[in-house]
Amino acid sequence: MYPCDPVKVDGMINLDFDEAGRLIGIEVLAARCKLPRWLLDAAERLDVDDE
Repeated sequence: MYPCDPVKVDGMINLDFDEAGRLIGIEVLAARCKLPRWLLDAAERLDVDDE
């Protein structure tokens, strides 16, 4: 995981990498305040079970 500088991005973004250094995940904290609605609607949450 590589935490980006929150001052430079006006928030907190964590980048997750696999063992080979490939980007496999992006976490945007407070995403509702940072990202456009259309992008949030298209995003898939992986931390919620659909049971």
